[in-house]
Amino acid sequence: GFDFLINSLKPYSKKSILLGMEDTGHYHVALLKFLLSNGYTVALINPKTTDLTRKMEGGITKNDKLDTITICDVLDTPERKKQYRITKVDRFDLYEQRQLTRHHHNLKEELNVYCNRLQKSIDLVFPEFNTLFSSKYGVVYMNLLKTFGSAEAIASTDIRTIRKCFEIKGKGNRISLTPEKLKECAKNSIGISSEVETIQIKHLVSQIMLIKEQIAEIDKKIEEFS
Repeated sequence: GFDFLINSLKPYSKKSILLGMEDTGHYHVALLKFLLSNGYTVALINPKTTDLTRKMEGGITKNDKLDTITICDVLDTPERKKQYRITKVDRFDLYEQRQLTRHHHNLKEELNVYCNRLQKSIDLVFPEFNTLFSSKYGVVYMNLLKTFGSAEAIASTDIRTIRKCFEIKGKGNRISLTPEKLKECAKNSIGISSEVETIQIKHLVSQIMLIKEQIAEIDKKIEEFS
């Protein structure tokens, strides 16, 4: 389809062609990018504009053939009254940057939801856990939750296994909490015994870690656009 369109346009000078399309969410993006990459000038039109133009011309029904004529009528408006905007390659980059920023915002909101759910579960099975750390969501903090998930599990685990969660590769920040102190606190915890909450904690930690990786990936991509 795209190649057929390009072949149909070849007899004409690119400078003499203005291609118009409705700015309909994401449906036009693939064709838009294809045309821009081939050096064509593209005008984006608000669908409300074509709808109003069609009604003013007495049209009621909406179909692809009639819409094509309506789009041509919009493009044919005088320069001072033009009802479209010209899109270029650099502007398309701005579109992608906006999409990244929107996705970044959505992931942040999703992360906040998972973190809140995690804290509620921790309050049930190991309410003293957060008091043992100066800050939440560090390497050891997440390792312990992902591995054990509850005070009951930590209290019944061999100290050597617990120590493995304290091993930090590279230059990660060390913490003052020791495996021995953690196990002692777990033994004296007032947290409830709940297999369901423990499983949920482990799953939530995995989700949080994944989303953080995705956010870091997007941050890096946004920097490339800057």
